[in-house]
Amino acid sequence: MKQVLVTEPMHEDGLALLHERSDVEVIFAEDPSFGTLVKLLPSVHGVAVRTAKLGADLLAVAPHLEVVSRHGVGCDNVDVAHLSERGIPVAIANGANSTSVAELTMGMLLMLSRRLPAVDAAVRNNNWQARASILATDLEDATMLVVGFGRVGRKVAPRARAFGMNVTVCDIVLDRQLADDMGCEGIEDFREALPKADVVTLHIPLDERNHHIMSTAEFEMMKPGGVLINCARGGVVDEAAMLAALQSGQLGGACLDVFSEEPPPHDDPVIAAIMARDDVVLAPHAGAASYGAMRSMSVMATQNILDCFDGKLNPDNIFNLGGLNGK
Repeated sequence: MKQVLVTEPMHEDGLALLHERSDVEVIFAEDPSFGTLVKLLPSVHGVAVRTAKLGADLLAVAPHLEVVSRHGVGCDNVDVAHLSERGIPVAIANGANSTSVAELTMGMLLMLSRRLPAVDAAVRNNNWQARASILATDLEDATMLVVGFGRVGRKVAPRARAFGMNVTVCDIVLDRQLADDMGCEGIEDFREALPKADVVTLHIPLDERNHHIMSTAEFEMMKPGGVLINCARGGVVDEAAMLAALQSGQLGGACLDVFSEEPPPHDDPVIAAIMARDDVVLAPHAGAASYGAMRSMSVMATQNILDCFDGKLNPDNIFNLGGLNGK
């Protein structure tokens, strides 16, 4: 009998896959705290995890562990290096939330470009005359730079093209043919496109290479008045540098679904100053918060665990595949 630990609530369709198996016992954590998980992990073979922190000290108490499966695609809450060293795959819900994140990206951009929070507030405050002073910015013929041409970036690009935007896509491993087929310019170094971009949208993982990939130097390279969208991970943006760029006018606005610390500390002076600005649109890491994405992530997260038990886990769904070679 294999034990699967579910650290946080998940869509019922994914849980049903586990319950259908007579050789699998499902255990649920009352909460995702260290104190709770450390008592449950010693007997488990698989873990389905959303946002719970799974550090090396916690994972070390799970001697029978065969797989950790993310209810999502980012793995910065899991000690991947520890698991790789033990030869344990970290599975991801590959592509399950990409449509939802792409739609939020465009939605936040529209909120900012059309100044929707301001015009909404004006109507509610009986200020109909605001329509003459709160002017929007058209997206047609504007240039978007998509940094990261992976699962999400490949869905953002055609949506931006549908608005009549010129799109440049960037990736360290760039599929130039796909970029051409989508009517996009393809480049490998995003910095060369910063001076021309009206909108820069980030869709890259958080790792050592990408930490603070947008900092003071990059904001200075941007087209004055350009907009930044971050629906990836908070740590890819230097928030203090972004605030300085907003305050100077070099950066014309920002859309943030993610923060370097979540939830963001409101007593932090940088965060407080960002939140006080009307040229910033915010969301609580809600990129995957759609009915369809939640179901898809749950189903894929649990299916990955079962596939691992059955010896048929799809390599495309293994985040640390390269680190498992020879393990």
